[in-house]
Amino acid sequence: MAFRYRRRDPHYVILVGDAGTGKSTLVEKLTGAKGRSSNAMESFTRTSEAFYVPSGSLIVSDTPGSNSRKDKLQHNVWIAAAFNLQPVSKILIVVKAETRMDSVIDNVRKYADSFLDFPPELVGVLVTHMDEVEWVETCFSSAISEDLGIDSVVYSSRTTSGAYLLRDILATCDDKHNLTVDDENFLKFFKIHNHQRRILKHTIDEVARFREMKRAFDIERKKYERKDQVDLVFEFQAYMTEEITRAQQRMSEKNGFTFSGEKAADEAGHIANMVNQLRIALYDIRTECLEYQSDQSASDLRRCPHCGKVWAKVEGCDGVTTCGNRPSTVNDMRSSEYSVLSTYTFSWFGGSLRIEKSGEKKVSSHVAPKNHEKNPGSGCGKSITWSEMANAEVPPDFCAAAKISTDDIKVLPPEASNFQHRLFGMIKMAEYGMKISKPGR
Repeated sequence: MAFRYRRRDPHYVILVGDAGTGKSTLVEKLTGAKGRSSNAMESFTRTSEAFYVPSGSLIVSDTPGSNSRKDKLQHNVWIAAAFNLQPVSKILIVVKAETRMDSVIDNVRKYADSFLDFPPELVGVLVTHMDEVEWVETCFSSAISEDLGIDSVVYSSRTTSGAYLLRDILATCDDKHNLTVDDENFLKFFKIHNHQRRILKHTIDEVARFREMKRAFDIERKKYERKDQVDLVFEFQAYMTEEITRAQQRMSEKNGFTFSGEKAADEAGHIANMVNQLRIALYDIRTECLEYQSDQSASDLRRCPHCGKVWAKVEGCDGVTTCGNRPSTVNDMRSSEYSVLSTYTFSWFGGSLRIEKSGEKKVSSHVAPKNHEKNPGSGCGKSITWSEMANAEVPPDFCAAAKISTDDIKVLPPEASNFQHRLFGMIKMAEYGMKISKPGR
C-alpha cells in the first residue's frame, strides 16, 4: 500500500498501560508495523516509538509497560518522552477485559489518578480482549463514566479490524494539548518505587496522620467566630503545606534515604508516592480556602460605560470618581471587616491539635496616589458615577485566576537533587531517541 498523507495535521494518541494488555498488538493493527507484540511475561516493548497509520490521519505511540518489574524507571522515562513528542489529542489507558468488571475499572483508576493534573478530556480508555468476557460495552462505559468521569472508551477484540479501531479512536480525538513532563513533575505521573512493606507502612502512617490533623482542625475551628474561621483556614493551609516538607524529612530520616546509588530511584519513588497522596488531601484544604475567600472579596462589580472595564469599589461613596482611580490603601480586594487578619500557630502532639492566636497582620500596604494623570492605573480615566454604572458578572479570567492547584508542592526534597539531575538527563536522552515511523515498518 502506498504511504499517503491525507491530513497535514494528524491527531497524536499515546497508548499507556500495564505490560501484556495488548498495546503493541493494537499498534500493529492500526499501522501495519511488524514485530512489536509478544507473548512474553515481561514487557517486550522497552522504548517508545510513534507510528503513522496508512491514511496519515493518526500518529499512535506505543510505549513500554508502566508496571514492568525490571527497568521500571527507564520504561516510564520513555513514556514521558512520548508525552513530550508533540501536542497530544488523547492518552488512552489500555486495559485487558477481565471477568469482573470492577477489576478492569480498578486497573484504569491507578492510571487515571496519576493523570489528574492533565485536562480531564485528554484521558480515555481502550479495552482489549473483549471477546473473552460476557459483560457488554454499554455497561462498562456507564460504569467508568460514573466512577471516574471518563467518557471516551474504545473497545477491541481479536476480530476488530484496524479500520474500525482507527475510526473509533479518531472519534475520541478533539483538542490538542501541549504536555511537558520533566524532572520536576515526572514523579507526579509515574510510580517507580518498589514494594518494601516497611516503607509503604510509613507512607500509610504519614497520610493517616495528615488526614487526622485535618479532622481535628475541622472540630476545633467550630469553636471560633466566622471571621476568625476565615483567618484560621488560610493559616492552617499554610501550616499543612509546610507539614508536607516535614513529612518528607521524617520519611528520609527514618528509612535512611540518601537518594544515591542503586536505591535512589526507589527512594525517590517512595517519597513521591507519599507526597502525591498528601497533595490530594491538601487540595481539599485549599478548596475550602477558595470557598472562604468569597467572604473577604468585594462582591459588587460595576462596568465602566466608556471603556467597559469591570471594577469593584473597595472604599469611598457611590458618587463621582474616575475610571481606574486607585484606593488610598491597597488591601487585596478585601472588605474593611477583613483588612486585619489574625495569625495562628499550630502544633500536633499525641494525636491532638493545639491552636494558639499569635498576633495580627494588616492586609493593606502602601498609600496609593489618586491623581490619575500622574498615576493612570489601568482604567480610561474618564468621569464615572458608581451608583449609575451597570452591574457586571465576575470576569472569566478572574475565575481562572482562582483555580485550585498543588503544583507548588515539590515532590522531592533538596537532598534528592542529584537523582533529579540524573532524571533530567534520562528524559532528554529518551526524547532524542523517539522516532516516528511510516506504516508497515
